[in-house]
Amino acid sequence: MKKSNKYVFDIEVFPNYFCIVLKKLNDDKILIIDSDNFNRQKKLLYGVISKNVLISYAGHSFDDIVINDLLKYRNSNVNRNKLNSEIKIIRNMPKNEYKSENHEFNSYDLAYEYNLNLGVKGFEFNCGDNIEEQDFANFNYVIKKNIYDKTVDKVIDYCLQDVLATEKMYNFIISEESNWDEKENLLNMLTNGNYSNNMKLKRKIKYLNYSNDKLVTMLLEKNSDNFSQTRINYSKRVKIDDYDNYLQKKVYKLSIKKDHLYKWLLENKIFLEIDKNIIKKIPRDLLLKSSFAKDILNRYRTSIVKRIKRIFAREGIEMVGASENDIFITNVTNELLKKIRNKINHQYQEIFLIENVDKFLKNKSSILYKVGDKVRGINEYHYSKLIMPKNHRWISEILKLYFWEKKEIGTAVREVFSENPDIFFMYASVYEDIYACDENGKMKFESNEVLDKFRKYRLYFSRTGLYKAVIRKDEKYYEKYGFGDINDNLYKVRNVETSVNEFENYEDIDLESYIDYTQNYIEKYFG
Repeated sequence: MKKSNKYVFDIEVFPNYFCIVLKKLNDDKILIIDSDNFNRQKKLLYGVISKNVLISYAGHSFDDIVINDLLKYRNSNVNRNKLNSEIKIIRNMPKNEYKSENHEFNSYDLAYEYNLNLGVKGFEFNCGDNIEEQDFANFNYVIKKNIYDKTVDKVIDYCLQDVLATEKMYNFIISEESNWDEKENLLNMLTNGNYSNNMKLKRKIKYLNYSNDKLVTMLLEKNSDNFSQTRINYSKRVKIDDYDNYLQKKVYKLSIKKDHLYKWLLENKIFLEIDKNIIKKIPRDLLLKSSFAKDILNRYRTSIVKRIKRIFAREGIEMVGASENDIFITNVTNELLKKIRNKINHQYQEIFLIENVDKFLKNKSSILYKVGDKVRGINEYHYSKLIMPKNHRWISEILKLYFWEKKEIGTAVREVFSENPDIFFMYASVYEDIYACDENGKMKFESNEVLDKFRKYRLYFSRTGLYKAVIRKDEKYYEKYGFGDINDNLYKVRNVETSVNEFENYEDIDLESYIDYTQNYIEKYFG
């Protein structure tokens, strides 16, 4: 599989039209199949499908099912209306029904394999690419005859852009965290070494329906279907102490070592009936984050945190944060720190590690901290190219300067802007139109000049903007796009219709709105 030829694909569907765009990975070869040429081009489509791995983003949830339906006609022609009607039925099926359909080809779904939810447009935003949303028609409506050819050209181009973005995402993921070797190892374990040899294609495809996490579950518990992927929420299970971000008291990070968790897990009763040689072939980190083990590990971590909190409370040590394997403590005197380090070195060396935290910041649910030269964020302050960009990245940069460097908000905003103005762009996807306003910021709800709802935008607070992200029925801003009076002169937005590299109008970015937003944000979450 790892060495197999791969094609990236995407599908767009209307009631009276569909198109499939397939592109050979990192190659110029592109195949376009649609309602107009299906019977003529289907042999090419089946040739690609039968011999290669198909890569998609969220393809398991729809695109794969369309491909499966088309496979019925590999040896016969089909009426165009009949084909469109069948695909329309698939579109209207409940998701829990078509997700269970059997695949008849090698499908590799990036969203499923890596548990992603940012979407292709979210990834394009994170990469600074142009977020090219469709503007040709509503997918739920028939394409009219008088604009059919023009619209079809746009649909194909739009589909191709999504394929190129998915290809870019795949290359990025594989360079960071390829799971092909891991997958082939698991598949050979499940099939007693037969997977990579002469196993029949249908059996191979059956296993390829599953992510590596699901394969681990299948390997360890053949009769289990769904294991909860519980996330630790320490605030609900353990009372976390308050932390005064303004005082910036010294914080230490106490970490539970992965090797200890792995050893404890192997000795747990859930593995008593399982061959230990099989378990040890599963990579440590894959087993620790697996659905099969996650719930029991979360309970064990929580029990450790509770015990430690009781012990620390007797010494006046405060637990101000916890996430996964890490516990953050403060109010630790030099004498207590020496006592803790001595205890770890002589009694708990294989279980715990303690580190100095140079800078620390927390709100109710999120943590930002610095150890050495590295800054890490948890929840709201955790960013990467593969995380949905729903939280504004610029806010954490300003918070660091305000709380850690004691700089005024205005100074912090201008300093961040001078060093990295591109960080001030914001990702928007809202359920109401983004309505028009006049040059002074007064809302014009009756105007037809709107940015359409349910689409993705790269916005910025603009001096000359003529829109605001406002919920009309409540007459208030979406919280991430403004505070206060919706008719004042702040929080006007503009949509960026180019890539970040092509953007030039930086003088139009309204720093006063960013300053006001930060002030309100700090009052709300750190007041």
